[in-house]
Amino acid sequence: MRVFSSPKGSGFTLVSTAARPDLIPRFAELSAPVWPDFIDGDEAVIRYWDALFGEKLARYQFVALHVDENGVEEVVATSNAIPFFWPTPDDDNSLPDDGWDEMMRLGVEGAAAGIKPNALSALSIVVAPAWRGSDLAGRLLLNMKAVARAEGFSALVAPVRPTRKPDYPLTSFADYVGWMRPDGTPFDPWVRKHVQLGAKIVKIAPRGMVVSAPLTVWTEWTGLRFPVSGAYHLPGGLAPMHADLEAGRGLYEEPALWLRHPL
Repeated sequence: MRVFSSPKGSGFTLVSTAARPDLIPRFAELSAPVWPDFIDGDEAVIRYWDALFGEKLARYQFVALHVDENGVEEVVATSNAIPFFWPTPDDDNSLPDDGWDEMMRLGVEGAAAGIKPNALSALSIVVAPAWRGSDLAGRLLLNMKAVARAEGFSALVAPVRPTRKPDYPLTSFADYVGWMRPDGTPFDPWVRKHVQLGAKIVKIAPRGMVVSAPLTVWTEWTGLRFPVSGAYHLPGGLAPMHADLEAGRGLYEEPALWLRHPL
């Protein structure tokens, strides 16, 4: 458990779900307004998400608790990470093209099989709306680095979902992540935060998350209808969804940007 000063005048505490399993439901509550509904259709989410809070992985999942002057706790941020075995940690380009999905598979299945991990992957950081613009996201990233060092891991990596990419649907992912501000830092604020904390950009993971579902389900998720086969921009999406009317299905492959933090 780590205690930090708060920009709101009182403290906040980082605590793992191994120590506070009663706080596990707050992860879904906090992330629901942030993540597009269709992300819940990702196969890795369906198969592996609950395992993050099991006995072997709960100590890598953290909540930030703000404590007011009356001692009342409020969950103001959450972070998820997963340890995994990386056979070639000296070769950054060996990070998988399947990004987030592959990290979930490697981490959960590796833990179940008793495979000793040597690296940590960030998965998600969510900050409550009232606390955005504070240093909480950076604190949670630094906490991940501290955990990785304490475990003796050789690397902390992150398949990053750039937060502003949905605002630029006509721009390719590759072009977007290459945008820079006049000061030479990345245009995207979440990528920029990682870089400011020392991370280096490695490469694009073209299939960071994959969602395949019937078009009727896509309509439920997005409110859109798909009158012809082809590519469709989704609210909150980083890439087009491809609808196949003959098959009655839609396929969404979301890219991610691999970054590596020094330890």
